[in-house]
Amino acid sequence: MKILSLFSSKKIKPLWHHSSKNVLWRVMFSHNGKIIIEDRDTETKSASFSCLDSTTGKILWKEKVLGEQWWIGLDGITGTRLYLHGFKKPDMPENKNIIAVDVSSGEILWRNNESTFLAIDSPFIYGYKDLFERRVYYRINESDGKTIEELISLPEEIDPNSQHEKVDFILPQSLPKSEVELWNIVRREIECTTAEHALIGKYFLFNAYTPHSDPAKGLKNIFYIIDSATKKKVYSDVMNEFTPYAVPDSFFIDKNNNGEDNFFGTLYYIKERKTLVTIQLS
Repeated sequence: MKILSLFSSKKIKPLWHHSSKNVLWRVMFSHNGKIIIEDRDTETKSASFSCLDSTTGKILWKEKVLGEQWWIGLDGITGTRLYLHGFKKPDMPENKNIIAVDVSSGEILWRNNESTFLAIDSPFIYGYKDLFERRVYYRINESDGKTIEELISLPEEIDPNSQHEKVDFILPQSLPKSEVELWNIVRREIECTTAEHALIGKYFLFNAYTPHSDPAKGLKNIFYIIDSATKKKVYSDVMNEFTPYAVPDSFFIDKNNNGEDNFFGTLYYIKERKTLVTIQLS
């Protein structure tokens, strides 16, 4: 973690950024201010995980290998535990087992190799196993991973499609051609035909793609923050110098919910598939 003193704009500067050694594969947010970073090395087929404090960017633990070297994925996070899964077979997308990790330390608490993760309903975890012509469910003790009972069906109050992570972010939307005034602002900064945008407090945020002179180099993706009152740029950064195609949802905002009138939210984006950048919009 590094607190930045200078970035691409003289008016707004990132609060902090965190760079992965390899590819920043996935970012998972908890509801109590923790960020899980999934780092993958596609050449050596190795995956590691780190945990950050979302307010300061402080590294709580880093580069932990949690159970499996490569065939592992994130399932969900609570205030105290992170849950991951393995796979039944390499190169097969079917999940297997449950790995519980202490969020504060990054240490594995327990493994359950009989069930596949399905849902959290504290103090229980619900898992399942597919048999020949049916699926059975299990109620599992979240403190030690031991199966309490086998179930023919899930309790009605358990939603197997629930997302056990923070997902209430504002995502950018495609900028309609009808927004002539906003398009005029965009085209003062970059020549492009499509852009994603969000309006947060007094800020107009957008990212857009412009082609390189050499078509083989693909597109350049640039992010901007514009002060809506003055129509002036207060921040910009190159998200990707070279990308073969446009990628949706290149940035997202955790909107202010703490009641402070001068704080609109926290902006996140990933730079060059490697660095998570954080900006406070105030």
